[in-house]
Amino acid sequence: MSDSKFSFKQFDLHQELCAMKVGTDSVLLGAWAKLPERGRILDIGCGTGILSLMVAQRSPSLSITAIEIDPRATLQAQENVAQSPWQERIEVINGDFTKIANALDRQFESIISNPPYFEQSLLSPDSARTTARHTTSLSYDAIFRQGRDIITPNGNISLVIPADLYTQVNHTAMLYGWGASRLTMVRTTPRKQPKRALCEWQRNHFTPCQEDILTIHTADGEYSDEYKSMTKEFYLKF
Repeated sequence: MSDSKFSFKQFDLHQELCAMKVGTDSVLLGAWAKLPERGRILDIGCGTGILSLMVAQRSPSLSITAIEIDPRATLQAQENVAQSPWQERIEVINGDFTKIANALDRQFESIISNPPYFEQSLLSPDSARTTARHTTSLSYDAIFRQGRDIITPNGNISLVIPADLYTQVNHTAMLYGWGASRLTMVRTTPRKQPKRALCEWQRNHFTPCQEDILTIHTADGEYSDEYKSMTKEFYLKF
């Protein structure tokens, strides 16, 4: 993986201006998230713009608004969108979601985010990397609290988070009227414990959550069929 560019089947991502580079977490979320047939998607903390571009590739009927707090990453995402086939459907805004959420003059059918998650770790001396990696800039509470005011009645939120934070994050979601509807625990090999959780919450959802497990590698180190099937529309290697 190059520090300056990462290529997918239908678009390229330049990333030299972004503190956080393209990673497996976002690719999994972008491929896994359930999308509405039409309407608007909000991408919070868009970074390179990877989730917005994956959503645009998957659904030609959706419009995407992407918010990024870091000015350099915002510029990078805008450039990546401008060089993609879907620039007319993606708007990239520089700003703090917690401050501009209620100023958005629209409602969204879905919110998608790979939020910062290193809540307890030491802060990086690199301020851009700290903003990208830590919940000091974007909390789960803010996503669910402010998300409920800009989401349509049947809308959903899709996040990728550390697996060991799921119970805590789900409790926060429930406080604001969100019910877990889908959960995929992600492990690297069959013998490893899950490291990530792909999560979906819906407004006023009270039926049981659909749960499963995704294993990235087989016991012999090859990519699993389920992982290849999920990501084959994006990765060049499949």
